[in-house]
Amino acid sequence: SMSLVLDNVRNKYIVDLLNEKRDQTIRSFTIDSDTTLLFPYIKAGKYSIRLTEDINRNGLVDTGNLLERKQPEKVKFYKLEDGNTLIEILEMTELEQTIDVGELFR
Repeated sequence: SMSLVLDNVRNKYIVDLLNEKRDQTIRSFTIDSDTTLLFPYIKAGKYSIRLTEDINRNGLVDTGNLLERKQPEKVKFYKLEDGNTLIEILEMTELEQTIDVGELFR
């Protein structure tokens, strides 16, 4: 299992846990304050955490519109201290990650 502690949350965000190839969303949450997300019963493997700043607070990832001159919403992948964006979860492991969301979207 993994616990994801999100601090310094100043806006609404969509938090996605993705598989190693980033082509499948395992779980998705919408947050708007400091919180701890729990991801129980995750299979052993490598995962990425994607955070999307939901500026218009509609709960969707908006890709922007060139004709209306709307910018896409900011998307960031959480990086470990070594710069790697993949978090390896071993079998029978309880992992806790802390993310300063305000610093990530600075």
